[in-house]
Amino acid sequence: MIRLDERLGAIAGMVMACTAGCDAPRAADIGCDHGYLTAYLLERCPSLRMLASDVSAPSLEKARKLLASKHLLERAELAVADGLAAIGEPMNAVVIAGMGAQTILSIVENGREKLRGAKLIVQANVDTAVLRAGLARLGFAVECEAYTQAGGRLYVTMQACEAQPRALTEREALLGTAAQGAAGEGQRDYFAWQRDVRVRELERIAGRRTEKAKERLKVCLQETLWITEAMGMKTCTVQDMEMLVGGIAPFELAEEWDNVGLLMGWRESPVDRVLVALDVTPGVIDEAKALGAQLIITHHPIMFSARKRVTDGDLEGRMMLEMARGGISMIAAHTNLDAAPGGVNDTLMTLMGAKNIEGEGCVRAGDLPEGTTLGSLRARAEQKLGGAVRMYGRPDMPVRRLGCCSGAGSSEMDEAKALGADCFITGEMKHDRALRAMDLGMGLLEAGHYETENPVCEVLASALQNAADALEYKVTVFCSKVNPFGC
Repeated sequence: MIRLDERLGAIAGMVMACTAGCDAPRAADIGCDHGYLTAYLLERCPSLRMLASDVSAPSLEKARKLLASKHLLERAELAVADGLAAIGEPMNAVVIAGMGAQTILSIVENGREKLRGAKLIVQANVDTAVLRAGLARLGFAVECEAYTQAGGRLYVTMQACEAQPRALTEREALLGTAAQGAAGEGQRDYFAWQRDVRVRELERIAGRRTEKAKERLKVCLQETLWITEAMGMKTCTVQDMEMLVGGIAPFELAEEWDNVGLLMGWRESPVDRVLVALDVTPGVIDEAKALGAQLIITHHPIMFSARKRVTDGDLEGRMMLEMARGGISMIAAHTNLDAAPGGVNDTLMTLMGAKNIEGEGCVRAGDLPEGTTLGSLRARAEQKLGGAVRMYGRPDMPVRRLGCCSGAGSSEMDEAKALGADCFITGEMKHDRALRAMDLGMGLLEAGHYETENPVCEVLASALQNAADALEYKVTVFCSKVNPFGC
């Protein structure tokens, strides 16, 4: 028996539902390619007759051989034809799948008279919203949709019937059947993927100032909001986000001298967009405003030193006033994120290829593959961290175990040595500590404060999004793309 993946299985399920109970049922597989769908349906529906057409003669020959091997040719009609041209008698169901939305719409429009009375089953590779809107314009109403995943991609299969032509709203075209209510389980996975696609795009264009970028930003933000609404998410507050941050990087792990948690803002204020960044900078604030974010979550805190006044007389004061003016709250996860499992230092060690990572507080050590040298580690650090790395020691020095403390972590070198490290990577290296490392026979990599810590922002943003989704909060988390040094 023929077996189909979930993508083709969804189509087959709709065809069988549309032809069940029909006298002498007939269905058409337009663009049948290899013929698996046609063969599957003929095997399982003894009274069904199928038309399988394709513009490619070699593809149709593959379908012919498959059907012959299954002894199904007598109930199949095969035709090399463009679009719906091969349909010569009424069909109960017509399948057009595996093409772009515009191609499907062109086939439907050009062969409209061939579809009288037939259920139309379509599945586009791209531009699902365009397909929905086009079908409505051509006089087809989508009755049901199936959401499936195959080959690492997500697909929407639609079943439509003849109806009065109408224009869909942008929201209806984007959400489909979910526009009338909360998405089902399969739809939620699809919409989560669609939201992630838009998040990546928004992160790319948030800092651009062209009119085209601004317009796309506006559309993308609106679509993201519609998607989260369709997912049935509930309202999230600043305080809720602080609790999520604390679940990922417990605030009790912070050093006594640190300044973490909600540092400014309104605890009960609703949040639907969050921006994660290493630091609050004017550029990050502009990025947050462009994204419509009500909350910024950073690694480095503001008010690290005591303040008696907040004015526009210094940079930090100006930034705090600007955030307050924009209704933006701010949370910091500093040394607690340094020390947390999966936090700043674990992220750095993972990027450097270390295994069997151990350590407490802000120090980590882990094993490296046999044959690793200090020079190869330097090259890896420059590739993964995106900056120039200063090396202390011979390039050919063998390194078996790497220690780290990100940022200004040179004072933690001895603790890494105690964990067996013969090389140490940090952001900033003091001269006297570099000399001590040479005396201890350790290799050193000074990779930059920003460069060794910034990778955790993507990790934190992803963890926060997953945590928010698990609690069904209507919030979208972005990761800042602003480099404060203009790199």
